Amino acid sequence: MKKFRWGLLGAGIILDRWMNGFRQAEDAEIAAIASRTLTSAQKMADKYAIPEAMTYDELLKRDDIDVMYIPVPHTLHKDLAIRAMEAGFHVLVEKPAAVCAADWDEMVTCARQNQVFLMEAVWTRFFPAIQKVLDVIHSGAIGDVRCVQSSFTFRIPDDYQGRLIDPMYAGGALLDVGCYNLHFAQMVYRRSPLRWASLASMDTDDLHLQVDEQAAYIGQYENGALSLLYSAIRTETPDTAWVFGTEGQIEIPTFWKASGYRITRGTETETISCPIPQKVSGVIDEGYQFEIRHVQDCIRAGLTESPLVPHSVTKEVLNQCDTLRKQWGLKYPFER
Repeated sequence: MKKFRWGLLGAGIILDRWMNGFRQAEDAEIAAIASRTLTSAQKMADKYAIPEAMTYDELLKRDDIDVMYIPVPHTLHKDLAIRAMEAGFHVLVEKPAAVCAADWDEMVTCARQNQVFLMEAVWTRFFPAIQKVLDVIHSGAIGDVRCVQSSFTFRIPDDYQGRLIDPMYAGGALLDVGCYNLHFAQMVYRRSPLRWASLASMDTDDLHLQVDEQAAYIGQYENGALSLLYSAIRTETPDTAWVFGTEGQIEIPTFWKASGYRITRGTETETISCPIPQKVSGVIDEGYQFEIRHVQDCIRAGLTESPLVPHSVTKEVLNQCDTLRKQWGLKYPFER
């Protein structure tokens, strides 16, 4: 089989993890990498033995690449994705796919006009453990789901000066890690909540941040079921998800890169392990290989959107982010 050729539109820090997954894919190779500065691109090219480093304009003129991966800050996603799709490339764009739902609409329109594949890189959705959990839930094995609870948090250092606290880069917990909570609830319920009740802490920490330091948000669904979600960049908690049904419950440690889960029904608890396969000695992948293979399978099948992360799901989650930010009064300086 001919190797699938990727271009990297960006040299963000996420590449240090994503590339460990890419190395597990035997039928893929990186053709070239670009960045805002040639120095950054060359640094990553040297680190991962990528054949060529170049500017964005140069990479977008290539005719020997199957798909572009975009690992850059949130605020740059739309522009780079549209430029790539207008040049005829398929696109995998890091999460959140855009800063707001309106930006995503523009990206989807461009994808359809150019008949190319476009997907948000919600890698969580492709883990075997998550697929098994969803099969269990949707088979009715734990009865009717009444509550989903998840938390994704960490604490940045007091001297941190990066994009996570910068409103001009759409910083804050919601778009960085909170979107994992929203996608997880969307996976379980397969629909959006009717309403949200939420609180966010801003300008309350010693750093006086103008973005959401932490937030708790509760979604309510038609039948009264709830999602209880929490995200933070200045408070650390276990990144665990629970799904509570009328006949049992499921616990998923580190749900956003799950390698197993526990299911309890009555007095019986079963632990299921789903380790991430490692094919390259000395290279440990957290699970990006599943997302990469899925993208390649979709494109080879002639699809323009993923059946697991369709355009409509990304739109619904971004709509939820928009709603929550509106409740908090969080508007980024570049937004109208």
